[in-house]
Amino acid sequence: MRLTTRFFTASLLAFGIAIASLHYALPQDGMPSALAQPELGDSQPPQLPFLVPIWIKNNTASWSQGKLDDSQFILGVRYLIANDMMALPHEYSSMTLEKPIPAWIKTVGSWWADGKVSDYDFLASIQYLISSDDIKLGQAGNVTSALDSSTLKNNFPRGKIMVDNVTLEVQVAETQDQMIEGLQFQQALPYNQGMIFVFGEPQVVAMWMKDMTFPLDMIWFDANGNVIHIEKDLPPCTENAPCQVYDGGRQEAKYVLEVTSGFAEKFNVTEKSKLAILSLP
Repeated sequence: MRLTTRFFTASLLAFGIAIASLHYALPQDGMPSALAQPELGDSQPPQLPFLVPIWIKNNTASWSQGKLDDSQFILGVRYLIANDMMALPHEYSSMTLEKPIPAWIKTVGSWWADGKVSDYDFLASIQYLISSDDIKLGQAGNVTSALDSSTLKNNFPRGKIMVDNVTLEVQVAETQDQMIEGLQFQQALPYNQGMIFVFGEPQVVAMWMKDMTFPLDMIWFDANGNVIHIEKDLPPCTENAPCQVYDGGRQEAKYVLEVTSGFAEKFNVTEKSKLAILSLP
């Protein structure tokens, strides 16, 4: 019999409480002894009433290997919360990290990616670790709603770029708070404006359309400004379906550009196009 989502979240919470009862016996590396070794006995965890998106497991594997930063791992967690795959309040889906994630949690992530820990056990573990503040989330620095969206654009530093021969004034997202905020609640931008996400190191970058009010084109670039992936006409997320995530073809990107839908078609942006940074903060 398949579990309903409501029953699943209740049982997931119960599993988290069971972890909590063993949480305080810590070995020297800081990992709770309840998670120190995967249990490979005969008992089977409950079946989930949904499939965990494969991109979340792929991102967790890359994150556990040090190839992605914490913010990309947390994007997957936020997605799970927003789509009722974790028994946590929805406001967590808009939160950001307030402290680095303990290194030992990457070990749990690697177990899950390798199939040594079930989806159910991994989600229950992460849910408990958030509830206990081992993974500490808080409101992003720019807490924005539709009511105050008219002032949002002033929260971002500005820069200037060129895509081929098209010059754009861009809002620049460099910090985790800025990346979480993105273009949410803003109105459609003219084609000479956009937002560029700048990452410290090239990495697989997953993006979504949560709280967007207009469709976008997204363009991923490598460190040399070469186009590595393009997504066109991406619609805002709705309450009637899971919010789709776009991972840039899982290629490592240094920059991601968001522009109003139709930009790539209008200016013939292709994988032969080139990004030039004219000025950044």
